[in-house]
Amino acid sequence: MIIVEGLKYITLAVTDLKKSVEFYSDIFDFEVLEETRTDKSVILELEPVHLRLVQVGKVENQLTKLKIPVLSFEMDVDDFTEAIAELEEKEIQIVLGPELQREGERLVFEDPDKNLVEIFYE
Repeated sequence: MIIVEGLKYITLAVTDLKKSVEFYSDIFDFEVLEETRTDKSVILELEPVHLRLVQVGKVENQLTKLKIPVLSFEMDVDDFTEAIAELEEKEIQIVLGPELQREGERLVFEDPDKNLVEIFYE
């Protein structure tokens, strides 16, 4: 067994680093924690989650083709309802939902690179 002390960050490939930083900062209130000198990656923080965005030339995400979210955020029911209104107001592409799941609802939308992001409550 490999013993770890925690998860450092999750990495997403993006084609426009600035646009993606703005998206995750605006939608989820992530803050820039660290930028590289080459301006090719940024680590964003929303305690306790760290998200590393790495700029690439082209994104080919097999999970997106399979319609599987790369990130999933849990929230309470009131915040979920407010989040839907905000996504619609900002004209962010909703891919699925809101739909019932277990004892709550979920909604899936796209980030600027068409990575699927899920929000839900139970």
